[in-house]
Amino acid sequence: MTTPGVWDPTAANFEMKRKSSFSVFSAGTSRPRPAQGDEEEKGKHEKLWNLMANYKANDVDSVQKDVVSHVEYSLACTRFGFSKEDAYRAASLAVRDRLLESFNDTNAWYSQQDVKRGYYLSAEYLLGRAFQNALVNLDLEPAFKEAMMGLGFELEDLYPFEADPGLGNGGLGRLAACFLDSMATLSLPCWGYGIRYSYGIFKQDIVNGWQVERPDYWLPQAGP
Repeated sequence: MTTPGVWDPTAANFEMKRKSSFSVFSAGTSRPRPAQGDEEEKGKHEKLWNLMANYKANDVDSVQKDVVSHVEYSLACTRFGFSKEDAYRAASLAVRDRLLESFNDTNAWYSQQDVKRGYYLSAEYLLGRAFQNALVNLDLEPAFKEAMMGLGFELEDLYPFEADPGLGNGGLGRLAACFLDSMATLSLPCWGYGIRYSYGIFKQDIVNGWQVERPDYWLPQAGP
C-alpha cells in the first residue's frame, strides 16, 4: 500500500486523481485555480484561465489527436508518413503534456501554501527510461496502446527508441533515483539536482579481457 503523503490534497481542493479517470465521460474535469492577488490581476488573466480550465482528456480519440498534432506541429513531419521513431517522439510529447498539467498545478499549490522545499544533490542518477514509466504511473498505458494501434503502431515497438539517460551507471546512482521516487510518492516538495553529462559517465566494453571506457552518446537521442 502506498504511504500517505504529508499533505491532504482533497482538503486543499487540489486535484490528484490519476489521469486515466479523465475519460471521454469526464473530460470537463476542472483544474485547480490558485488564489489571485487582487481583482485587477485576476481580470488580466481571466481569458488564459478559461482557455486552460480543463485537463486533457485521455480517451483513445483524444490521445490520437494529440499524437498526430505533435507529429506535424512539433516534429514537422507529415501525418501521412512518419517513422516509428517519429511515432515514439510524438507519443512521448503527448505524455509530457499530461505530466506538465500535474507538474504546474503541483508547483502552483506549493507556492500558494509557501511550503518549505528540499533539494537533493547527487553526482549521478540511474533513472532508467521515462516513457513507459510515466504511462504506467499515470494509468495511461492501455489508452495509449489502443490509440497507437489505431494509428498503425505497436506501443511495445516504440519503447526502445528512448535513450537511457547517461546520468549514472552504478548502485549509488540507482539509490539516488529511488530517493526521488520516494519523495514523489510521499508528495514531498523536493527537487533533485545533478550533472548533465554530455557523453554520459561512460559506457563499458570488455576488449581482450580488459575494461575499456567509451563515451555514451545519449543526448542526440534524448526525448522530451
